[in-house]
Amino acid sequence: MATFEKDTQEIESGELKSAGIQLSEIINWTFTHKSFIAISVIACLALGIFYAKHSQPIYERSSSVMLRTDANGQSQISELAAFSDLGIGGTNIDVYNEMQAFQSPVLMLDVVNRLKLNVTYFNKNWIGRINDLYTNSPLSAEFSNIPEKYDGRKLYRFSFLAEKRADGKIDISEFRINKKDIDTEMTVMIGKPFKTPAGTIVLHATNFYNSNFEKAVTVNYALPEVTAKSNSARLSVNLADKNSTVINFSYTDPSAKRAEDVLQTLLAAYNDEWKRYTSESTLNTAKFIDERLTVIEKELSSVDENIAKFKSDNQLLDINAETMQVTSESSKYSDLTFQTSNQLAVARFIREYLTDKTKEYDLLPSNSGIESQSIESQIAEYNKLLLDRQRLAAGSSDNNPLVADLNEQLKMLHSAIQKSVDNHISSLEIQLARLTDQEMSIANRISSSPEKAKDLISIERQQQIKGELYLYLLQKREENELQASITVNNTRLIKPATGNDAPVSPKTAIIYLASLIFGLAIPYGYMFLSGMFNTTVRNRKDIEGLTAPFIGEIPQIGKPQRLNSFRKKFFQKEVEDAAPKIVVESHNRDAANEAFRAARTNLDFMIGNNNQTETILITSYFPGSGKSFISANMATVTALKGKKVAVIDLDIRKGTFSKLVHSPRKGVCTYLNGLCSLDEIIVDGANSGLPFDTIPTGQLPPNPAELLLSERLDEMAAELKKRYDYIYLDCAPAFAVTDTNIISRIADRTMFVIRVGLMDRRILPEVERLYHEGIYKNFAIILNGCENTSGKYGKYSNYGYGYGYGYGSTSSFSGVGGAQKKTESQRKSSKTRWEIVEVDDE
Repeated sequence: MATFEKDTQEIESGELKSAGIQLSEIINWTFTHKSFIAISVIACLALGIFYAKHSQPIYERSSSVMLRTDANGQSQISELAAFSDLGIGGTNIDVYNEMQAFQSPVLMLDVVNRLKLNVTYFNKNWIGRINDLYTNSPLSAEFSNIPEKYDGRKLYRFSFLAEKRADGKIDISEFRINKKDIDTEMTVMIGKPFKTPAGTIVLHATNFYNSNFEKAVTVNYALPEVTAKSNSARLSVNLADKNSTVINFSYTDPSAKRAEDVLQTLLAAYNDEWKRYTSESTLNTAKFIDERLTVIEKELSSVDENIAKFKSDNQLLDINAETMQVTSESSKYSDLTFQTSNQLAVARFIREYLTDKTKEYDLLPSNSGIESQSIESQIAEYNKLLLDRQRLAAGSSDNNPLVADLNEQLKMLHSAIQKSVDNHISSLEIQLARLTDQEMSIANRISSSPEKAKDLISIERQQQIKGELYLYLLQKREENELQASITVNNTRLIKPATGNDAPVSPKTAIIYLASLIFGLAIPYGYMFLSGMFNTTVRNRKDIEGLTAPFIGEIPQIGKPQRLNSFRKKFFQKEVEDAAPKIVVESHNRDAANEAFRAARTNLDFMIGNNNQTETILITSYFPGSGKSFISANMATVTALKGKKVAVIDLDIRKGTFSKLVHSPRKGVCTYLNGLCSLDEIIVDGANSGLPFDTIPTGQLPPNPAELLLSERLDEMAAELKKRYDYIYLDCAPAFAVTDTNIISRIADRTMFVIRVGLMDRRILPEVERLYHEGIYKNFAIILNGCENTSGKYGKYSNYGYGYGYGYGSTSSFSGVGGAQKKTESQRKSSKTRWEIVEVDDE
């Protein structure tokens, strides 16, 4: 008992070890399933080729530009680049701001509107591949009165199919709005407007109307905003180097020409937008100067009128020589007072502009004439940051972290400018007060001059100040207008839009490689999964843990067991009515014949030199293991040695073997009931066309177990031992009924059939138990239905293919050697087929 338990543990351990798949098994599986593998690979490659041919090609175009970061076209990053190894400088934030501006949906929307990219045209070839007609469309469509909504939803896209008729008219069909099919079909004329659910449409003929309109053309319209969003996703903007201002662009599109146009138009739209933003500073300055000139003109006109009136009232033609001399002396201080007054007026104008809350995010007047380099520098820096902030906010929102950061910088700089202006005004006021004191001192020197002359000098001084200020502002306006006329682009083209003529997608090489890998993965994946979840016996290795003697393994050449189970399910009656096959022939050396000869040799070795008749019981654990097939072919291969062989069909509940001799009514059951003699139930091989005699079951009894307990069974066995050298007992499964246990009393040895793909490996310990308990005499195992490999027996032939049930089955769709009545010629053929030529074992 201890030995049996140890063997059982070893068997269970062997089951776990055999659950994996080794390289030799993979190689054998590959050879036996090469057709399956080839079909899978060819099918996947065919799908891959179809996908590659069906997919629309995508092309890529790229370009590069150098960004100018200041008005002089010089990069602001170059001075800091020298200290990059110290972590100072690096990429200028302005470059990143401009990169964001290039990716702005507003800028892409401008490109879409310029190129009319929201309207596309394409046709399809015979496999459904889309051919873009950007450069050679036979039609162009004009849209108007497009409704904002359709069916309660915003109308964002629609399409229709235009097909040219023989009479020149156009058939409109397959109308879709928001990807929903619309039942709208009509026939229209070129150049004539027609109304649709999506508005009014006019189709115009292009230069390709006659040459490229063999196929129907699909016209697709989308809102410019929708197209801009889609196009932005295909645009890539990257910095060439962190220490440079070169930006690389790449764009993908089904049309290579359209990709080039998009990149070129994107750069043009950006430069136009840059000029518009930069011109705002000039415009604000011009507005500021014009406002001050209007005020000065009024003041100067008033002073001129005062001088003329004063002279007229006092009848003065000229000032006397003494007064002129005094006036000449005071002119020096008057000039200084004039200059200081001008500076003070300009500074106060700028201060007033800074404190105006309505102009919080307006550009500050630059080149205004304030003679303070620090203030002019601060204003220029403020305007530049404000332009960056406006461009960035246009492409995103005020919640953008970069926008928020710029807002904070602008606020701080605005406060600094206001403080600087206040300080400048204070300084000018002090300077002007000193100059005024000096003028008053000189005025005291001419106190003796006539009173009228003094009054005239005061009025003329005002005229001079206003006049000089007016001329100064006119000069600044001319300078500002000159600056506006020479505004340059912010970019310089480094590389125009170019690219490879080959599409970047689909990548045919990758698709074909993936198809090949997938084609191999399907069969091998099936192999690994089936091996993982398959708990049945697969080959001889799975039963090596059994200690029972091993007779041999019989190959599977017909349909595998799983397919047979399927066919049994749906063709139950046809399958069960068939007889077992006999594949052994005297001159045949195929795999099945060699396997049965090897099993015969092993059986003879177990029997030894015993000259007595051997009664061999053949059984299995489950039905369908191939007992009748093994019985028929073992009897045949034994008879080929010149031995006298008989087969008794003792599966009296089913009687499958008896079908080889057409299941006569007289048989074992008839004999055991005492209704006939032994000679009456023996079917001679010469009459049946078989190389052995057969004792069929006869009429199936209602009480098989009780019938097999009859003493007549022992008497029959004893009598047959006197007449035959070998007696094979085809019995019922040992697990299903008790018949086999009853019959085992007349058997000398037992052949236990294990069917590959049928018996669960977890039942092998039960087989080991049968062997150790000695229920069956001289217990030995024969493995049936092994895989058809070019192994031990050489390359297996295709004999037996096409039959409904493979070798080792208990039934077949068409029998051999007895499924039908044999004619005389057939019996002669059978005699040749099983001619006794093997007197000795090979």
